[in-house]
Order: sequence, then C-alpha cells, then structure tokens
Amino acid sequence: MYGSNGKPAYVAIEGIVYDLSKESTWVGGTHFGLTAGKDLTEQFNSCHGMIKILNSVPKVGILAKNNNIMNATISRVEETYNFSPDDWVRYITPLVNSALEEANGGINLEHLFQKFILVGVLVGQGETFQEAINQIEEWEDTGISQLLEKSKMT
Repeated sequence: MYGSNGKPAYVAIEGIVYDLSKESTWVGGTHFGLTAGKDLTEQFNSCHGMIKILNSVPKVGILAKNNNIMNATISRVEETYNFSPDDWVRYITPLVNSALEEANGGINLEHLFQKFILVGVLVGQGETFQEAINQIEEWEDTGISQLLEKSKMT
C-alpha cells in the first residue's frame, strides 16, 4: 500500500472517490506535491484532463456534499455513472473478504450466504459495508428476521 501511515490514498475526481493506494506514483499518499485525502478535480483536469486514465483505479465511493474525503460515503451509484464489472468486483472486495473470514470461523454457510447477500443488497441501496453489517446484525439480535435467526442457529 502506498498511502501514508498505512492509510489508503483516496482522491476525489468529479465526485467519485478513487483508491490510489496501489499506484506507484502515489507513494506516501503524495503525487507531484498533491496530497491524497482531497478533492483534486481541478488539479486533475489541469494536468490529465482525461478521466479514462482512472479506468483501472478502484472506485470506492461518492464524495459527500461537504467535500471532505474522510467523510466520503459509499452510496448508490447514480445512473449516469457506470461502474465496469471490474469496478464492482473491487467495490465488493471488502465484503467478500469479510465473508471469507466468517466462513473460516465455522459459521453455517446457509446463514453466511443469506447475511452477505443481504449486505450486498443494502450496500447497493447506498449503505456503507459497516452500516449494512450492523443492520443485519440488528435484525438477527432483535429477532426481526426469524429466518436469519433460525439459519444462524443451525
């Protein structure tokens, strides 16, 4: 990872948050005097001007209205902005990794599939991964979803 202090190097361009952590030109979270963690649309357009250059970089969210990268949210992707299949795979990778960790812990696979498919649906509706996981756990813990609770027990 090339961000600073073990943190990812996130940059917003045209309202989309990109993860530049694995880009060798962003070692330490900086690039030609620019620092990650900001909306760099103006600087990007003055240097590169072609959004195509970002096609291979993971898109990790949409910049919140306050233009603070640290408060960037993963929200519903607008219809006018199309993620490629590879973008979607990168987008869900944290979810997949979390599911694999739980699977290795011996959780019932039926429950695991139910939980993470539901999390994927909630993420697609605009919730962050953590918000979606918290929602599913609340449904399990409160008994709102009897089927989730039942599959967790078997």
